Amino acid sequence: MGILKVERIGGLAGFGGAKSLLKSDGEIAFSSLSLSDQKTVEALFMAKGKAEPSQIRDGFSYRVTRGGEAAGETILVSKDKMPVALIACVKDRIS
Repeated sequence: MGILKVERIGGLAGFGGAKSLLKSDGEIAFSSLSLSDQKTVEALFMAKGKAEPSQIRDGFSYRVTRGGEAAGETILVSKDKMPVALIACVKDRIS
């Protein structure tokens, strides 16, 4: 599966929006994930990220892309469905 690009978006302040100066993103190699996390990521992509919506008000969501931006596949996942390793790869930066 290669590299997974992960972006944190939303929340109370609307992080990651088009006009936001704060970007929260990162990358992680699929092969570096535990077998359990690999299975979770595969299941999320199979479900097209359409797991039950989060019950956390103003919670973060994560945009996960695999396969590169040009021909990649992207899903949107609520924080409570994300593997911890993917959340941990995200770092905040000012753009």
